[in-house]
Amino acid sequence: ELEISQKELAETEHHAQVVQKNSIITKKQEEIESVTEQLSQLKGQFQQLNQDANTLAERYSRLEKSTTDLKNRFQEILAERNELRVAKEKLQAHQRQTQQELHDLQQDRDRLLQKNELAKSKVEAIIQRLGILGTAQDQHAQEIQQLAHPNAETGEEIQS
Repeated sequence: ELEISQKELAETEHHAQVVQKNSIITKKQEEIESVTEQLSQLKGQFQQLNQDANTLAERYSRLEKSTTDLKNRFQEILAERNELRVAKEKLQAHQRQTQQELHDLQQDRDRLLQKNELAKSKVEAIIQRLGILGTAQDQHAQEIQQLAHPNAETGEEIQS
């Protein structure tokens, strides 16, 4: 009986140890399942974060390219603006020069018109003098003719 009781006691202890170990194994399996589920969730989150990071990297790359393109376009616009400024300054200088030339031509025209008026008045004075001289010469010619032909008063009487 003593042996049976020791045997039963040993079996009971062994059974208690098995139950305890089974309980520990069950807890460990539950922990493993829980950790596996957490790992699965974390993998999903990691994949999502990785996709988001890739998307952001692509966006950044596009923005960087766009920024570079905009910088280049801005430089082109600045160059065009500078070219237009130079062209504008040249046109303004040319316009000032043309206006000065126009002003000079108008002054020359006014001076030539004054000279022309003075020349007209001189020509008119000369014509008047020539007219007076012509009349005087005609009178002298008639006087000379009368002196040369005292009896003739007209050209018809000389022929008769």
